[in-house]
Amino acid sequence: MTASRVRAVVARCVLWLDGLAVVALIAMMGVTTADVAVRRLVNRPISGVTELAELALGFAFFMAAPGVFARGANITVDMIDQWKPQWSKGLKRLAALLSAVMLAFFAWHMVGPLVDIVEFGDTSADLQIPKVWFMAPAWVGMVLALVVSVVVLLAGEIEPAPVEEAS
Repeated sequence: MTASRVRAVVARCVLWLDGLAVVALIAMMGVTTADVAVRRLVNRPISGVTELAELALGFAFFMAAPGVFARGANITVDMIDQWKPQWSKGLKRLAALLSAVMLAFFAWHMVGPLVDIVEFGDTSADLQIPKVWFMAPAWVGMVLALVVSVVVLLAGEIEPAPVEEAS
């Protein structure tokens, strides 16, 4: 598979993950808005909204993370780009390497606590949602961001996938 084909496949996957993140954010806004409305109308909150909002926010954040790494949208300081523009490409590759190393470190160190959560059967306080549903998307997002960082390192920057228009 050529580098351009790999970048195109990753761009499509990232677009799909971004869509999942948007759905999670909409769900979070929906339950929060419903809670505020119900609290206003009947002076009583909806039970478990905080947990649902936490779950949706975590899911949205970690599903969006691979796209951040794919687009190079991480927070950066452009001092060297202006001083030595010819170093820009090499610095981006170095950043991808360091990102991959750190993401691998984080993903590796999340495995132990994730296994513990599964073994102990931890659940959330109000809705008794298994805590694995809170941590698994974080681990998956880290691993996918790691894969994207390795692709950027080996195949170069990823251009956003074109969005197909409905006809």
